[in-house]
Amino acid sequence: MCLSALSLVLAAEGPYAHCEGSPIPPASQQATPIDPDTPAEFTADRAKRDENGVVSLEGAVHMTRGSQTIDAESLRYDDNSKTVYASGNVRAEDDQLIIESQEAELNLNTDYAKSNSATYQYKPLHARGSADSIERKSADFIRLEKTTYTTCEEGDQSWELSADEIELDKTSGEGIGKNVLVKFKGVPIFYTPWIRFPIDDRRKTGFLTPTVGNSSDSGFELETPWYWNISPNRDAILTPRVLTDRGLQLKPSFRYLNQKSYGQLGLEYLDDSEFKDDRYLVSFEHKSFISPKLELDLLYSNTSDKNYFEDLGDGLGLSSTQNIERRGDLHYRGQHWQFLTRVQNFQVVDESLPSIDKPFERLPQIKLDGDYYSLPGGFDFSSKSEWVSFVHDSRIDGDRLHLGIELERPFESTGYFIRPGARLTHTEYDLNRKDGLDDDPSRSLPSAHIDAGLIFEKNLKNSTNIQTLEPRLYYLHTPFRNQTDIPIFDSAEYEFGFEQLFRDDRFSGSDRVGDADRLSLGLTTRILDPDNGEEKLRASLGRIFYFKDRKVTLPGERAESEDSSEVAVELKIGLSDRWEAIASTLYDTHDDHTEKNTARLQYRSKNDFILNMSYRYRRRDIEPIDSLTNRSSSLEQSDISMVLPISDNWRTVARWNYDLQEKRNLELLAGVEYDTCCWKIRLAGRRYNKNTDEDYNNSIEIQLVLKGLARIGSPIGELLERGIRGFDDRDDQF
Repeated sequence: MCLSALSLVLAAEGPYAHCEGSPIPPASQQATPIDPDTPAEFTADRAKRDENGVVSLEGAVHMTRGSQTIDAESLRYDDNSKTVYASGNVRAEDDQLIIESQEAELNLNTDYAKSNSATYQYKPLHARGSADSIERKSADFIRLEKTTYTTCEEGDQSWELSADEIELDKTSGEGIGKNVLVKFKGVPIFYTPWIRFPIDDRRKTGFLTPTVGNSSDSGFELETPWYWNISPNRDAILTPRVLTDRGLQLKPSFRYLNQKSYGQLGLEYLDDSEFKDDRYLVSFEHKSFISPKLELDLLYSNTSDKNYFEDLGDGLGLSSTQNIERRGDLHYRGQHWQFLTRVQNFQVVDESLPSIDKPFERLPQIKLDGDYYSLPGGFDFSSKSEWVSFVHDSRIDGDRLHLGIELERPFESTGYFIRPGARLTHTEYDLNRKDGLDDDPSRSLPSAHIDAGLIFEKNLKNSTNIQTLEPRLYYLHTPFRNQTDIPIFDSAEYEFGFEQLFRDDRFSGSDRVGDADRLSLGLTTRILDPDNGEEKLRASLGRIFYFKDRKVTLPGERAESEDSSEVAVELKIGLSDRWEAIASTLYDTHDDHTEKNTARLQYRSKNDFILNMSYRYRRRDIEPIDSLTNRSSSLEQSDISMVLPISDNWRTVARWNYDLQEKRNLELLAGVEYDTCCWKIRLAGRRYNKNTDEDYNNSIEIQLVLKGLARIGSPIGELLERGIRGFDDRDDQF
């Protein structure tokens, strides 16, 4: 357990919202150094001075020296040694610390101080405690004997740390404790005869807080990370992870930070008794800044089997991984030019995937992009150049060279814009093919466009807000070129939406350039706050009108002959800090059905009640049926989540992610949290679908937070922040 209890670098108010007193603001958490020459000022009811220069003060004594104050019933000040001796209800205070005792000693020159039978308050952490002796030997070294520590309110001993002795050394940034015992509700939960712990943000070797959990796949889980501070720019973490149903997993990781580079190496290994084989994951990331404009980026991962993430990951994202990327990039960024050299391949995690569906390797890829704006005559110029060598075991592969230039002349003012432009692309191939077609196909295509829009504004009645009306049209002409003899390396058709109305191509990549003779019409209205530009409402409506059929397609698809696209609608409403709604839809007027719907609603009340509701629907015109699962390729899902405060201390959380198409749960989560001034406990149950089959993992997560000390248990806060939009882990400062 990492006992950073007396750390001086934790932030303030959120975790202690239930406390009567508020901690001092983060900006004031650093103690203000006091110049040794700063004079001390004294007031008292009575004062006298003897022949040796000793001043005796009696009755309501008050001393001020910079940010330091001392109040006492009596005080003696030796002007020769600059020593203060206070007695009788002594209270000493500075920016961070309050100490109360019956007697205290302070040297104004050396900062030596000592109090016996003292209580203290450490304001940045809302902490308090007691000690038989508190001795500050210098400004950087403090020693406490028979001491206690807690962040609970006076009279509340829900949790407490006690120690025979604690030494805090600000010079080294560490503390040492002897016979340290932590109790929660009177029950000992941690003991060590000796411990070393950090008291600032400098890294120290030692154990970190353990993580515990339980799941139906792996049984009881316990992680006990051990941190190794190798040097100021290198560290490592060794994490043994016990899975009672699988075995012992080792997870070492190593990080380094140099003047012009940084990176991380990780390894996970498990002799899995459930899987009946060894399992592993290796990962490596590195980035070098060779010069201010030149960067090297490396990424490598390798895993033992296709089910690794499914069995040992923690959610839908990782469990669905089919391919793991390995990549090396050399990137140059200049004022007008960008250069990229990339080597890329993949580990196919799912070995049952047909070879033809495996991704292409790029060995290598070289890109050169440039742009020049505001050239003579007001022209903007841009270019894109790329050469790639694609490699594949089962598909046509080879080399591709793609060159493209674009020239645009914008005419703009506050109320309108007109941007006519032209583009020329040339692509040629050197292929390894055995289908009898041309090994060296090439394609050259010109393209022209004009993008124009108006911006109208008006002040709304009975409101300071401004409403805009923004009509926009975009005409694109690209002639047809037969491209059926060109294989597909990296091209795909963009998913249609409002933003697609103003793109210059229907396809990503360079293997297809769509023919076009079309006019896009769009209309957007916004309601804006003129003071800060905040967008309170945005509504957009648009459609493409085609003057010719689209003959260029991907392999196996039919030419498109409709004279217009779906109607694209987008809406965003942020009427107040409480409500936000975002929705979009695609409606096909030809077949009178909706192609796509997405909607998301969030409500936040003043007492932090949060409700999220979202819906996703995507229809396929052609819905192939899987012969094994008898499932279609359309998608329909709902996601509802909630944070419900029950009282000042209690709140519940829930999430329900449901597949309406397949009538199955994707994820169910329900939890409860009890929060007090100085401690918090969370309990959550979770059930989530691991893969496309109905295989579920069930887990119970529990976490105890001792504020100002440590978190014990599962990292539930991180899980809830990922899964519930707007959830605030109030202890994320820890």
